Amino acid sequence: MRRSAPSVHTELSNVARIGALPGATEAVQEDRMFHRGEHAVTEAPTLDEGLLVEPVARRRPWVEFFTSTPGRLSVLGIALIAAVIAAGAITSAAVGARQQRVETLRTHTEPLANAAQALYSSLSIADAAATTSFVSGGGAIESTTGPDQFTQAIGDASNALVTATNGVSSQDAESLALLSDVVRNLAEYFNLVATAQANDRAGNPVGVAYLADASAIMQGTILPLAERLYVHQAEAVAETQTHTAQLPATAFTVTAAALVALVLAQLYLIRKSKRRFNPGLAVATLLMAGLLFWLIAGSLVSTSASEHARTEGTQPINTVARARILAQQARADETLAILQRGSDTQSEIDYARHSQALSDELTRQLDSSHGRAAEQHLRDAMTAREGWLAAHRDIEISLERGDYPTAAAIAAGSGARTSSAQFAALDESLRDAIDRLRDDEANAVTDVYRSMSSLAVGSMVIGVSCGFAVGGGIWPRLNEYH
Repeated sequence: MRRSAPSVHTELSNVARIGALPGATEAVQEDRMFHRGEHAVTEAPTLDEGLLVEPVARRRPWVEFFTSTPGRLSVLGIALIAAVIAAGAITSAAVGARQQRVETLRTHTEPLANAAQALYSSLSIADAAATTSFVSGGGAIESTTGPDQFTQAIGDASNALVTATNGVSSQDAESLALLSDVVRNLAEYFNLVATAQANDRAGNPVGVAYLADASAIMQGTILPLAERLYVHQAEAVAETQTHTAQLPATAFTVTAAALVALVLAQLYLIRKSKRRFNPGLAVATLLMAGLLFWLIAGSLVSTSASEHARTEGTQPINTVARARILAQQARADETLAILQRGSDTQSEIDYARHSQALSDELTRQLDSSHGRAAEQHLRDAMTAREGWLAAHRDIEISLERGDYPTAAAIAAGSGARTSSAQFAALDESLRDAIDRLRDDEANAVTDVYRSMSSLAVGSMVIGVSCGFAVGGGIWPRLNEYH
């Protein structure tokens, strides 16, 4: 008869009664753990190592946040807000700097260049008037035109000198040095002219020598300094206009990049939220597109107006100003030749050279397609130049005959066909041409300024508005995950 195995409870009772051997309790518990039905499994358990799994290290909270959809939406919203505000700020800064250059051109650079040109013209006219007064005093005519014209020209030169001195920046060392040299040499020039006039009134022939020295200082030192000042300021005008004619590439790039980012963000949200329309981002996109269009339109108008100011104003003005300078140099050569009674052949050579250069400048400007606003004044100047050449030929004929009084009367008289009258008509026509071209240039520069006058502030307002619109578009999507 088969015997049944003793139960675990029976074994525990026996062990408890007899005091159990060492380790008996653990053995009984182990037998109990591996008990199967009515049979106790006493084999050692085995472990399948293939079932072991390495413990996963817990990621940091911020990493988990930024890899989640709410975290990505938060980063997207912050990046878009920064982009649209940066676009508005950069556009505002670029346009503001451009407007500042235009305003400096309107109120400082161009008036200073005109003052330098006026300084040269006034000094040249003063020198010619001083010589003419000697020619008048030494002939058979009586004229007060020379002294009066000299006084008027010196007053105009003083006004131009004050304007130029006040307008030059303290950082413009070259212009300041030129003005200082002009003032220093003018003092010596006035002393020589005063000495020449005193000797002429006393009947001393040496007065002519003093006047020749004064004219040499004016023609050889003072006028070249004034011309360098004008050229320097004219180059500053041209440089400023070149800068204002350039498109603000940085503002274009940043604004276009912000617009592209807004479009891509909407596509991302469509994919994530399964919604086809995000009102906030749509408003921000429209605002940024409006800013880009405003920037393009304003820049094109500004560039066109700036180019008009350069080609129809600055360039023709420089040509006409050079022509006026050449006319004044030729007039000084003519009066000096008469004062020397035809013995100074160099003055006659210089007159011919300056007169031909004057004709070339006027012809070149009349043949040009630019500066047509002053065309009539330039044609009047050409007519006056022809009359002046005719009067000068009469002067040469008189000097060749030894008829100095007649030559002096033609050179300094008040008749309509005299050299002085024809030169005055020529100089007036050239001055009117410069004034007409300056008006055209000023109007174009004003258009440059007005075309972008509101964009500096408007771009910043649009940038901030876009930032609020982006926030209003992203925030509701974030709330869906709370």
